[in-house]
Amino acid sequence: MARKLRIRIYNVLFGDAILLTIPEIDDAGQEVMLNVLVDVGNALAGTAGRDEVFKPVLENIRDELGGKPIDLYIMTHEHMDHVQGLLHGARKLGIEFKARHLWMTASSEGASYYNRFPKAKRKQLAALAAYDSVAAFLAKSAVPVPLGIQALLDINNPRSTKDCVKHISELGLDGVKALYVHRTTDVSGHHPFRRTKVRLLAPEEDTSIYYGALPPRTLGALFDGAAPLSLDAKAITPPAGVSAGDFFDLIEFRSSGMAVNLRTIDKAANNSSIAIELEWNGWRLLFPGDAEEKSWEMMDRENELKPVHFLKVSHHGSKNGSPLHQLDKVLPEQAPDGRPRFAVVSTREGAYSGVPDTDTLTLVARRAKLEDTRALNEGGWFDVTFPDDGGVPESHPGP
Repeated sequence: MARKLRIRIYNVLFGDAILLTIPEIDDAGQEVMLNVLVDVGNALAGTAGRDEVFKPVLENIRDELGGKPIDLYIMTHEHMDHVQGLLHGARKLGIEFKARHLWMTASSEGASYYNRFPKAKRKQLAALAAYDSVAAFLAKSAVPVPLGIQALLDINNPRSTKDCVKHISELGLDGVKALYVHRTTDVSGHHPFRRTKVRLLAPEEDTSIYYGALPPRTLGALFDGAAPLSLDAKAITPPAGVSAGDFFDLIEFRSSGMAVNLRTIDKAANNSSIAIELEWNGWRLLFPGDAEEKSWEMMDRENELKPVHFLKVSHHGSKNGSPLHQLDKVLPEQAPDGRPRFAVVSTREGAYSGVPDTDTLTLVARRAKLEDTRALNEGGWFDVTFPDDGGVPESHPGP
C-alpha cells in the first residue's frame, strides 16, 4: 500500500493552522512519520476570529502527535492570525506542545535583529509610532471603529503579538533554540528531513525593503522623517455646535492616511513571511505564508519559482497575495507534468475589506482543485494527500 504525505488545513476562521504528516526515515534508516506544524492563529475582530475554535483544532493536533513532540514548527510571521493559538491553548486549555526543531521569521528575533539592520529598525519604529497614533485617535472617537480598521489594529497589535511570539520561541524541546530564518539561512541540521527537499524562498534578511512609504501627514500627526509626533488632543476636539459623531465622521473621511498607514504596516509584516517549498517523491508543495506582491517579486527575482502540485493560497485569498505574474509560474494554466494540482485557502469574511477576493479564488480554481475552509464546520479540516507511488492525490473534508 502506498504511503501518503498528508496536508491537513484547519478551519480556524480567518487565520492559518496547517499540519503536515510526512513519511520519512530516521537516523537509523527506519521509516517514520514526521509532523510539521505551520502557524496556529486567527483574527481577533468580528466573526473572523473566536477563541473557541482553537479547542477542537488543538485537541486534534495533540491526538495526531500521539504524545510526541512536533518535529518542526514554523511560525511564518508576526501576525495574530498566525501566532495566537498556541499561547491560548497553553493558558486556557492546558494543551501544550514542544518541538524538536523551531523556525521563526528572522525579524522576530527582536533587538539583536534590529541592531544588525538599523534601516529596518528605523522603519519599524516609524511604523509602531504610526500604529500608536492611529490607535490613540480611534480610542477617543465617538463613532464605532470600522470593522476592517479594527481587524488591522488587532492583527498588527505589537503588544499582543509579543507574548505569543515569546511563547513560540520557547517551544524547543530540551533547550533547542529557535532558528530565525530568511531566504539565505543555512538550515542544515535544523530540520528533520532526509528524503524531503526543502527550499527557503523568503523572506529577505533585511526586511526594510518591505516597508512602503508612510504618508507624510496622518490624522494631524506630522512625520519628522523617522516617526510621527504625538497627536495633539486639540486636533480632535469638536467645534462648538458640532456633534462629536459628525465631527469624527468628517475627520475619518478627511484622514485617509489612517487606513493607508495601517495597511503599510500590515503589508510589511505579511511580506516578512517565511515561504517554503517542499519536494517529496516528485510532489512539489508551496507554503508562502501571507506573502504579498513585494515578497513574491523578490522570490521571483532571487529564486526559480517552479510549478507546484499544492499551493497554500497566500494571505487568505487576497488579490495582493496571488500576483498574476508569479501565479503563472507556480500554477501555470496547464500542469507541465499533467498531474492533478490542489490549492487550499484558509479564510473568512469579516476581517479585511475585500478579502477573500472572489476573482482571485476563481482564477486559482481554474488551475487547481481549490478547497475553501469556509465550506467546513468550525474547527474542521481538509486533508490533501499525495501518494509516494505517483498515484492520484486526493482531498476530502474532516472529521
